Amino acid sequence: MFEFGRELRRILGQNGRHEPDISLYELMNLELLISQGRGLDIEGGRVSTKNRYDPYLESALIWREYARRTGDTLAMRKATTAAEAAGKAARTVPEAAHAALVQAEICVLGYDLFETAELLKSAETLLATGRAVLDSEPGLIAAYTLAEGRLAARLAVRSGIGEELEPALLAMAHLDRAIERFDAQVRLTKAARDKINAADARIERADLLVLVGLDRGDSRLIGAVIRDLSAVKARLDPDYEPVTFSRVSQRLAMAHVWMGQIDGVPQMISEGIAALTPQEELMFYEHSPVDWVVNTHSRALALQSLAELINEDGLSEQALKAYDLALAKPLQKELSLRAQIVNNRAGCLARRAELKGDLVSLDAAETAFKSELRLVKPDEDPVGWAILQTNLGRLYVARGDITGFMMERAEAAYALEAAQEIFVEHGLMALAATAEENLSRVRAAG
Repeated sequence: MFEFGRELRRILGQNGRHEPDISLYELMNLELLISQGRGLDIEGGRVSTKNRYDPYLESALIWREYARRTGDTLAMRKATTAAEAAGKAARTVPEAAHAALVQAEICVLGYDLFETAELLKSAETLLATGRAVLDSEPGLIAAYTLAEGRLAARLAVRSGIGEELEPALLAMAHLDRAIERFDAQVRLTKAARDKINAADARIERADLLVLVGLDRGDSRLIGAVIRDLSAVKARLDPDYEPVTFSRVSQRLAMAHVWMGQIDGVPQMISEGIAALTPQEELMFYEHSPVDWVVNTHSRALALQSLAELINEDGLSEQALKAYDLALAKPLQKELSLRAQIVNNRAGCLARRAELKGDLVSLDAAETAFKSELRLVKPDEDPVGWAILQTNLGRLYVARGDITGFMMERAEAAYALEAAQEIFVEHGLMALAATAEENLSRVRAAG
């Protein structure tokens, strides 16, 4: 079906030019994405293929989508190779600009999945190169504006939202312009791909607004996100746009959680939990493993937030089960998402023990972390080692809070200092901040 659809687009596309339709990817399962990607790679490498640009560009988009859903490093390499090949095969200025854009987007995705800071510099160079030769094609200009907004948002977060708001405002300006341009494209073309791009732009803006709102403790910004995403969700069809619908639904649910957390309103958090626990999954694991894990992790965060607000141990237990469920699925060790889940689970465990004054739970957790630590080699998996050290340090801090003294203060300080250095070295700034926070508490206990 999709092979036939691609041939129709080749024949009936704009002025005979092939336009990859990303909206079709939403309906494709992982097996079909692999099949399409391999077929396009073969087509692009075939000696008889006169136009190699089209198959290579679509191959890059297919493998990028597969990598985004799975976190597969091999798919990332395939996407990068295909995008570079498309750039070399480009015959016109718009094609060269489009290939540079796709390469930049793959770099940003790589940063999102693995937090490799160097990829942001590569994306910045590629966007600048493509923008320099960009013509007046509205759809491509809108796509560049969105990519620039994505990049600016990540640079703003790395620089620290709380320290300086100007980078976040710059990113917001890019995203606002991208939304305006894609909305204009939707009105003009009615194309599904423009509709999805417009939703993606709003997701990016929502993510940035939530971060600023949480940093400032301003629920009004979160309220704006809820209104905007509610409108976006109403325009999406889960049968035809399942992946985008799931992403919007997850962020909308978490916006309710964060707003309830800021304002201290349990009912608002409960609404978020209900949205993350529908009768039918927001996303099936087999269709998009990463989205499924994100949704499960979000449910754990929401349950933990409500448990701490109303001091309900049963909810903490449910949160830990949700964390365990998310970690039970096979994830690449290098994925930053896995690191976040492990770290948040440890925080939930320590906070639960603090609230209960439960030293037995802390001892059991310490034993488990030390057992896992013995299996991890710092030179082979430095980030994994650092996460375990941070978790151990967090448990030591919790024990000190409960007992009033910290016997392992020197051990905790060493572990947290070493972990912080590794996180900074690998660009994992959120984890570095967590390690620094706990290190400060250890030093204060001295």
